[in-house]
Amino acid sequence: MNRFAAIFSATALSTIAFGAESYAAMPAASGAPESKIESSIQTLPASDFDVVRIDSLRTHDAAHERFAAVSQSSPETRQLQASVIANHSLAQKLQAQNVELTNIVGAERAADGSVTFYVR
Repeated sequence: MNRFAAIFSATALSTIAFGAESYAAMPAASGAPESKIESSIQTLPASDFDVVRIDSLRTHDAAHERFAAVSQSSPETRQLQASVIANHSLAQKLQAQNVELTNIVGAERAADGSVTFYVR
């Protein structure tokens, strides 16, 4: 019985360890509620936005440092893009300005409620 208990406890501990590792490796966006920026984008009026190309920013600019290394296919970026697509009037206005929605890599909300989108 002692041998059985040792094997069982080792199995239980390894299962817990691997389960915790798998949970920690999951992207935050998959199980977490939407952040405030995504929810505000979904309800954003189609006239309250600016578009800034990342390559137009200086390398030491705070926005450049924040968004230059962000991948267009990261889970956070995909969630942001989905929020823009969900707001049909906003998506149409952005596309009218020749913004490819999949090139959006970041967004910041200003104090007045407007949003600045950062694109590649």
